[in-house]
Amino acid sequence: MNVLVYPSTHPATPSLVQTLASILTPHYLPQPLTPSQLSVQEYPWHTSCALLLLLSPPTDHEAVRKYIESGGRILAFGVGVRKGTLFGSSHDFGSLSAGLGLGMVKDTTILRVADGSASLYISFSTATGTSADVLINDTVVSVSRLPTCPLDTEAHTLGRYAEGNAPAGILSQSGLIAMWNCTPPLPDILLSRSLSALGLRFSSQRADPSLEPHILPQFLLARPDSWQVQHHIVEALLDHLNIGSTVGDESQRKWEPFVFEDANDDFHFHFPSFPPADRTTDHPILELLPPDSLSNTKIKHVLVPSKPLTPEDERIYTPQFSPSAFFRAVDEFRSGTEDTNPETWHIGEALIYGEVVSSTQTMFDKNPSFLRALPSPIVSLATVQLAGRGRGGNAWLSPAGCLQMSLKIRVGLRGSSLVPGPTIRPSNLVFIQYLYALAIIDACHILNPASEWAHKVRLKWPNDIYGLFPSSTSNTKSTPEPRKMGGILVNTSFGGGVADIVIGSGLNVLNAPPIASLAQLASTPTPGLSVERVAAAVLTSFERIWSSFLQNEEQGFHPFMDQYLRSWLHSDQLVTLTNRTPHRSVRIVGITPDHGLLRTVPMGGGEFIDLQPDGNSFDMMKGLISTKKG
Repeated sequence: MNVLVYPSTHPATPSLVQTLASILTPHYLPQPLTPSQLSVQEYPWHTSCALLLLLSPPTDHEAVRKYIESGGRILAFGVGVRKGTLFGSSHDFGSLSAGLGLGMVKDTTILRVADGSASLYISFSTATGTSADVLINDTVVSVSRLPTCPLDTEAHTLGRYAEGNAPAGILSQSGLIAMWNCTPPLPDILLSRSLSALGLRFSSQRADPSLEPHILPQFLLARPDSWQVQHHIVEALLDHLNIGSTVGDESQRKWEPFVFEDANDDFHFHFPSFPPADRTTDHPILELLPPDSLSNTKIKHVLVPSKPLTPEDERIYTPQFSPSAFFRAVDEFRSGTEDTNPETWHIGEALIYGEVVSSTQTMFDKNPSFLRALPSPIVSLATVQLAGRGRGGNAWLSPAGCLQMSLKIRVGLRGSSLVPGPTIRPSNLVFIQYLYALAIIDACHILNPASEWAHKVRLKWPNDIYGLFPSSTSNTKSTPEPRKMGGILVNTSFGGGVADIVIGSGLNVLNAPPIASLAQLASTPTPGLSVERVAAAVLTSFERIWSSFLQNEEQGFHPFMDQYLRSWLHSDQLVTLTNRTPHRSVRIVGITPDHGLLRTVPMGGGEFIDLQPDGNSFDMMKGLISTKKG
């Protein structure tokens, strides 16, 4: 969920976003909000906004009012507040305009919002503040006070000025709006007090910047019973670089460290011995590298052990993820016989794991030479991403308990591939995101065969994973509330008659509130629910679905259509197309089996209107589809 700071043009916004990030990460993502984004329907900011922080009067009062009416929360600074009746005047703030229903008065610096049976008139000031002390929970902090903007209303007090005991900050009767008379810069304790009062959940201890995670080396591993897969991967990279290994038989093969340079990253491959030399480092894994190896952020270090990690190795070097548990789960969930071809292997048998990485997706798709040289299939998995990516350039947070991985596969293109094996029409590549989404659904049912919670996992077209949670309203009979738990991002690179496909996914598995996760869908703890097992279940499920799709590729998505429509949120949903004048109401009926377009029919009849997955902006949870802005 986002915490949006408005407006982006305010001089205090950049530093405030940075401070909020230090308090709220990884539970919320603070971001600036521009005046244009606030107003236009094509940017549905309110659907993923946990809190809107106002530093000046909004350009669109109606958008803010509707956000509050839907349960949104507001934190305003540099304001005065007066209370009035819902449909009456407000002391000296002037008469209401003829458009009272818009929630604003003639003076656009005054925002009128409903608070129970009354109205709050929030006035924003451009005056310069004076230094003052505020008492918050027996702690005195210094702020910049606006003496001409009193908080004249009965409300819960968040802090008082030391001089005169006047309220400095208050919380509205509804508990959805916090207002402060003071202006930035703002002490951390004041921000934390406000965020907590508004119901945001976060650690009470602000992170020490010196303790923030840094990128760590990654391990190149393989399933223990298929350890030769690791050798094939290294040899393929060396062949691409025209570097040979010190050749003996395979069990005695020795490699020298080498570097694979590419556009975004340079990959330094190391072949460490265990145990390493005794050195003192911030993380035990750094002891496996030569001294002073982390000075260049473009360099990504990859450790290639000579044998599978032992339980003790995992305890020391991969304490947040157990590769052996992952590989055991892969064996458990995979059906069928072993692959007898030593040059090929199954999805999930080759793994690159890093406790802290920049982005599993970027490592593949922003390094084209590395992507092409790297054999397939191979998975990159991380516990923490420092620059995780979502659809449309969005950031993807990686709080504890989140599964984030990228799968690289290769397939020949029909009519142009000289590579043996199945081929695919380029037009059918769009279905990969749908197939992977179905794999996540299947994996949940494998992990929860009694379907206590698996049936609550749903798909939001085109590539989001949602869960159906109890409604946040007090009405026990209200319909379940869909909340996002994950997403899928697919990038494709073409060359030589083949497509190298990188499927990135983030899925919240064990996350604590306020982040929606699989663990929270279950009323009781689910035995065996772990990041390792969920990753294995998703990958093995996708392999079965992908193989079936390629075997019947000429049928497109048709064999999977019924399962997909049973799992999504949109059957017969009514939405509004805003890319037409006047706007047009349509009903969603499915997706086209030939090109994966969203199929809709106009209300009242007419021809189908089909929409591309990457050509529009979808706020279908609010019944809105609009043209995507370039």
